[in-house]
Amino acid sequence: MIAAILRAQWLSMRSFRLGSRRRSAIISILTALVWYGFWTVLAYLSEQFTASAEAIDLIRTGLPTGLMLVFLYWQLAPIVSASLGASLDLKKLLIYPVPHQKLFMIEVLLRLTTCAEMLLLLAGSMTGLLRNPTFGGMAAAPRIIAPFLLFVLFNLLLSAGLRNLLERLLTHKRVREFLMLVLVIAAALPQIYVSSRSAGTFRHLFTEAPGGFWPWTALARIALGQETLYSSLILVWWTVAALAFGRTQFEHNLRYDAQATASPTSGLNARARSRLEVFYRLPAMFLPDPMAAIVEKELRALSRTPRFRMVFIMGFSFGLLVWLPITFGRRGQGNTIVADHYLTIVSVYALTLLGQVSYLNTFGFDRSAAQIYFSVPVSIAQALAGKNIAAVLFILVEMLAVTLASLVLRIAIAPGKLVEAFVVTAIVGVYLLAIGNMASVHFPRAMNPERVSQGGAASRMQALIFLFYPIALLPVFLAFWAQYVFGSQLIFVVILCFAAILGVVVYWIAMESAVGAAVDRREKILMELSRSEGPVATE
Repeated sequence: MIAAILRAQWLSMRSFRLGSRRRSAIISILTALVWYGFWTVLAYLSEQFTASAEAIDLIRTGLPTGLMLVFLYWQLAPIVSASLGASLDLKKLLIYPVPHQKLFMIEVLLRLTTCAEMLLLLAGSMTGLLRNPTFGGMAAAPRIIAPFLLFVLFNLLLSAGLRNLLERLLTHKRVREFLMLVLVIAAALPQIYVSSRSAGTFRHLFTEAPGGFWPWTALARIALGQETLYSSLILVWWTVAALAFGRTQFEHNLRYDAQATASPTSGLNARARSRLEVFYRLPAMFLPDPMAAIVEKELRALSRTPRFRMVFIMGFSFGLLVWLPITFGRRGQGNTIVADHYLTIVSVYALTLLGQVSYLNTFGFDRSAAQIYFSVPVSIAQALAGKNIAAVLFILVEMLAVTLASLVLRIAIAPGKLVEAFVVTAIVGVYLLAIGNMASVHFPRAMNPERVSQGGAASRMQALIFLFYPIALLPVFLAFWAQYVFGSQLIFVVILCFAAILGVVVYWIAMESAVGAAVDRREKILMELSRSEGPVATE
């Protein structure tokens, strides 16, 4: 059954993507080597640490903390990246006589796509413990390997349950934005608390609590040969609880009708539309048709898209809550380089996050309707420019939201730093818009606007962004580097001006290239945007 579903998924992808896969195979392989090479190095360091016979006391105190961080990354990283990973498209599978147990098994296995990096770290830690004679060495292999495998199963089951729960809750129109804020705050609370004065108490509560109540603590005690039987019962209990939770949420999703839940409430929607009408009509005051019509269409469409609204909220909320404790430390003193440019960092983070549902895949939400841009007497250059202008307006609103949220949190922002944040974000945005225009015609991907857990860019485009994103930030980095090396604000401004001029040139060249590619690849673009997904909804 699993092989049949995977074969159906492959057949749904092969006819559309085989050529592009060959063209981008090298980029994807290089990016994977860099990314997983980094995590392999961390896994090697973890193995060396747990294998050291001179660091026994440090291993006993550090292993539970490390396992807790693995757990947090596994469960929270999909929320931070606003992409919950691949999942079964149950609507396409329920018509077949497939046992629910098989579907749930596949759903759990798909959770490996979200945090495969953590498997490397766990494998490194486990290998180091097997090489350490203090904890039994290879003779204690069953005692060490079994709880690690059980911990992996626990995380898979829990992440499957959380994904199904979030996907179901985020279909409710009235609660999804509020729920996203709650989740963002909950995800950032550990970081805020760790950076506070009570960090020692926090670590003791979650890694050294009496009785080893937490699963990561139980795993550490079993692997280190402490209270093996009792800790084994604790770890098994957590795994069974995760199984019950994951299976229950999966069954709820099988019977859940998202479309019925998302049915419109006309009175509330009418009032909301009237308040936003001024924002929608803003382009018509400054732009001629058809450019104004394209921008207004984008503003209306994106603001009504659940996926876009979720990412928009995460941009100004999660960025603030994550960077706030990192920036100001335990005593709230912002005397570091990061603190000096706090608003700039959060704004660039929001800009980056917004890209996956806007400028990096600009035709994604249009899907098959994108053919209108190739049919009406409007050039594709005007269509791309109009979509870019709409993205710029949303980025501006996002930055205003970030600034307002910072002021609400009583973060002191000097006028100069405020100007710096807007200027730097604008310059970085020009480079990212250029990359996005190229990506939108070379790596288009159809997106379901109602699927809040779906990522925006194709995996090949994500690989390309991984390589080109540092290049987009390089001119701004050079400006900051020159400012701190030479201690001159004038040099900083001059380099920023040069970066802005260079960005406009790069944007112009990229626009010309994207227009030419769109004309040459018209059929392939429309075919890719019209493609329906297989039984596995990928990210």
